[in-house]
Amino acid sequence: MSQLSSTASDAMASIDPQAIGERLMLARRASGMTQQRAADALNVARTTITAIEGGARRPRPEELVRLAQLYRRSVSDLLRAAKSPHRLDFNMFFRAAGARVDIENDPALASDVQRFEQFCQWYGELEAALQAPLPRRYPACYESEGASIEQSTEDVAAAERNRLGLGDGPVGDIYALLETDVGLRIFAFAFANAHVAGMFLLHPEFGGCVAVNARHPEVRRRWTLVHEYGHFLTDREKAEISVLYNRRKLPREELWADAFAKHFLMPGVGLGRRFDAMQRAKEGPPTPADVLILAHLYRVSFEVMILRLEEIQRLTPGSWKRLQEKGFRADQAKKHVVLSPHEPDPILPRRYELLVAKAFDGEKITAGELARRLDRDRVDALARVEHLTSESRLDDGEWRQMNIDLNAPLVGVASR
Repeated sequence: MSQLSSTASDAMASIDPQAIGERLMLARRASGMTQQRAADALNVARTTITAIEGGARRPRPEELVRLAQLYRRSVSDLLRAAKSPHRLDFNMFFRAAGARVDIENDPALASDVQRFEQFCQWYGELEAALQAPLPRRYPACYESEGASIEQSTEDVAAAERNRLGLGDGPVGDIYALLETDVGLRIFAFAFANAHVAGMFLLHPEFGGCVAVNARHPEVRRRWTLVHEYGHFLTDREKAEISVLYNRRKLPREELWADAFAKHFLMPGVGLGRRFDAMQRAKEGPPTPADVLILAHLYRVSFEVMILRLEEIQRLTPGSWKRLQEKGFRADQAKKHVVLSPHEPDPILPRRYELLVAKAFDGEKITAGELARRLDRDRVDALARVEHLTSESRLDDGEWRQMNIDLNAPLVGVASR
């Protein structure tokens, strides 16, 4: 059996037994393993696992190694998490906020929450090691009570778009925008619980953190991200887990966040102007192809777009319902419309990936740690680092932003 290094053993000896016990308990629950199964693997009584998780007994080095293997976690990650100055874990944030899901009795969701926490922890550690903190440009919280949901969300969406310099057009890379211009940590990964769309919390150490379910289509992920941003703008002290429920069951704050996403992604004035311009440039009434083109431009679903066009009175009410009754399928219709492909939305933040690559390049993390932090196997992780470093590192080995003088003459332009 593998043994802890002397450094790791010393680190474990300095950690509060309750802290390491808490981390082991969370790791066990996330793996779906019972206390009895863990006890059987260690050849100890179940009460021993109970004592370890409760902080009444410090695990022996060989026990910690074995438990880490059972829970598919690294010992170093467990020790770093237990040493964190902010021991409030993400599960506690969501439980304290009265999340509408039972994390304690949902091993899949517990695993998703822990994975979310791990990514954010790694991000924070990389920033500290490389002295590259993520700037926080948080706006003041907006008021969401009082006015009607539609009026309130339209006003807040317009104010945010103006603050971020977006005008009233389609939003491009929403992930990079909210990370660099606001300071949110955003991760997209495949949730074990397919019914959960996204999660948001404001952590004292990591700041605003968002996770979206990469199992969902890209347009759904973008909607979820802006939905969670709506929570951040109005009640950021309350952690949130968004579940795909029937709309009739949604409480007011969820209806507000959904309406905010609609107005932020599809501002009525700009959308109406683009629709009108399309109609002036063609003959005949609007068609499903027109809606598909607009949905692609704004990177929302066909259904969301056609309902929005009904709302702003560019299409007659019931247009979507009539298409459904005729058996219209947007995914099939797309095959008959020429649409330029979008750059795919990121799974891990580009800035985070660059920090991981820089840490590996500087020998601050091992190849195994590199693979775990990039959520790839070693071969793919090394290839990703090679790609990132070829874009971001100059011959002298320094990492920097590559600036281009837009007024400089182009090389190879033919002279007249």
